[in-house]
This record gives sequence, C-alpha cells and structure tokens, in this order.
Amino acid sequence: MEDIQSILSWYGLTAEYIEDVSQKVRKVYTNHGIFALKALETSRNSRFTEQMIELEKKGYRHFVPIYRNREGDFLTEASTGFFYLMPWLALEKEVERDQKHEYLFKEIAYLHQKTEKKVEIRKEDTLQHYEQTRRKWEAEKLKYEEFVTAAEKEWYMSPFQLQAVMYYQETISACDFALDRLKDWQEVIKDQTSSRIVLNHGRLSVRHFLYNDTGNGYLTNFEKAGYAPPHHDLIVFYSRLFNMNPVMCRECVNWFYTYHQAYPLREEEISLLLSYLAYPGSMFTRLRYYHAEQSIREREGCVRLLKAYWKMKNAEPLVTNIYESEQNRKLQEETESPSP
Repeated sequence: MEDIQSILSWYGLTAEYIEDVSQKVRKVYTNHGIFALKALETSRNSRFTEQMIELEKKGYRHFVPIYRNREGDFLTEASTGFFYLMPWLALEKEVERDQKHEYLFKEIAYLHQKTEKKVEIRKEDTLQHYEQTRRKWEAEKLKYEEFVTAAEKEWYMSPFQLQAVMYYQETISACDFALDRLKDWQEVIKDQTSSRIVLNHGRLSVRHFLYNDTGNGYLTNFEKAGYAPPHHDLIVFYSRLFNMNPVMCRECVNWFYTYHQAYPLREEEISLLLSYLAYPGSMFTRLRYYHAEQSIREREGCVRLLKAYWKMKNAEPLVTNIYESEQNRKLQEETESPSP
C-alpha cells in the first residue's frame, strides 16, 4: 500500500481504496477518480509509449491514454519495478461474444490502416527466409516420421509412442498443407521489390479492448507493439485462442473476414497466415521435449501431446474455410473475366 501510494504521489493522487485486478493491474480509487495502475513486466518494451505518441500524430486515438507523472515521464519507477497509470475503463459491454470480437477486429484493421508503411525487400532475403523455413519444417517432419517408424518396430509401444503414432497422419497432412501455402507465398513475392508493414498490437485480445461510459471501445496494453506485416497480429491472436481444449469456433472465420473487408490482406499475406496457422509446431515441440527430457513422466508427456493435438485441430476449420473461400473467389474472378 505504501509503495503504491508513493507511486500515486508522482501524479498528485491519494489512494482511498486499492483493488487487485490481476498480478500486474490494480484498480485504484483516489480523491480524483478511479484509475488503473499497471506494473510493466521486465520482458516488455519500455518504449511502447513512444509508439502511442506516433499513433496520435497519425490521427489514431482509439487507445487508452497513459498519464505523465510530475516529471513528464510515462513510466514511474518504484522499488518493485516500473509502473504506468491510465484511466479506468470497463472490460465488459452488453453485447454478444461474437460482436465483441467483431468490434475488436474492425478496430485492429483501422489501426493497421492508419500505420501502414511501405518497405523495400530484396529477393535474396525472401528466398533465404523461404528456404530456411522450408528446411526447418521438413526436418521436423522427418523427425516425426523417424519416431513413428522406430515406435512401430517396438514389441510394446509406450503410451506416448502410441499416441504419437495415432496422430501421425493428421500431423503430416497439416505440415504438408503449411509447406504448400509457404510455397504459394514464395511464388507471389519472389519478384516483388516492396512490401508493407503496420504497427501490430502484439497481444490482440478482447481483454485488451475496453469501453468507456458511452460504450466506445479503446485498445490497451501496447507493451508488445511493434512494426511487422499485418497478418502477424492475426496469427498471434488465433494461436493463443486455439491453445486450449477442443473448441468449435464457428465465428472465427467471420472475425477474419470482418478484418479482411476493412483492411484487405494481400494474396501473399493470406498464404503466409494460413501457412503459420496450419503448421503443427506444437506437435513437433512436444516430440522434441519427450526425447530431451528423460525425466518427463509418461502421463505428463501424453497430456502435453494431447494439448498440442487439440491446438492443431482447433486451427484446422479456420484454415480450411479461408483457403477454400479464397480459392472459390479466384475461380469466380477467372470465370467472370472476359476472354482475351
């Protein structure tokens, strides 16, 4: 309490009541209203406030502002680290779950639109990225094949081996699909000399989209923000969403096209998005750890592998739907285009 009060004194505030919202966030009731005080994790970007200033200059103001302290700084140092202060905004809004995500995806599309930059690219760099990624993925695929071949020669398979063999065909199929989409990306971009990057939020979530008293939404938590291709935000969002128990996310495709209609992704960006979402990296990671950690319990290894399998299968409907929709769109455009 004393440490928090010393931080608030830098803003001319006195705490009347403090409520712990999470390990990093506190809801602070003061003599001048309610605020959110957040601790900055050491792994996060301490210069993210500069990007928020840049956003304002570009005309984008749909984010929760951060107050400066009496020294004019955005971050205030205390004995336990750095903190920053924001107005308190509510997380919840009385709308359906799907609508909340639609609002979020429209907002992130608007953020990307306002911050788009053209960057020069070299053919050698894109080819190198393609070759390195392809070799890495094919090597992971080969290790899985070798593991299954060795397991099938055993008189008795361990539970982990049996589980890995059961998931083998689906995992290899997902990997092949990812490699094909990676090849599609390379075919489109190999002759390009420029591309685009945007300011990515870095940790896209409905929990980081807050509402004021009038119901307007604002993005918060820019601590992982940085410039990257626009599909990067979508990859991070969906990867985190799918890292859970089996989930039927029928709305996931709608969310993507809500974004895509507001800020259309290019053909090569969609290919790379599908490639990374389809790639069963978690499956290969679990296999690698099983070999490396001799002390791992069989049951624990099976649980981890099952969760990796669920993540792969959760992504499958989204990836399949987007791919088929884009293929149908291309076919329709070719059919409707006049003959030469």
